[in-house]
Amino acid sequence: MNRMYWTVLEAVDLLTRTYLVDSGGRASIAPDPITLEALARALDARPEVLDQVWQAWAEQLGRAGWTQTHQDQAHYWLDAVVIGGLIVP
Repeated sequence: MNRMYWTVLEAVDLLTRTYLVDSGGRASIAPDPITLEALARALDARPEVLDQVWQAWAEQLGRAGWTQTHQDQAHYWLDAVVIGGLIVP
């Protein structure tokens, strides 16, 4: 999935797998850091798409039974770690 365009669902899937790995959980397929950085750059460049991805991910987390606190932690991780931390100037 190393490319510059993802559907919202593909982005959510990559973020979910990465978040599970980062938070000490297990994911069936570890995400590729180059792909994750490319996704972070793409989301950073298009705030409206970032918002769509977050809304879709939040809905998925809610359906999976995640509490609001856990969803807030995932949102912080998306903003601080993925967007703010992975983008190399």
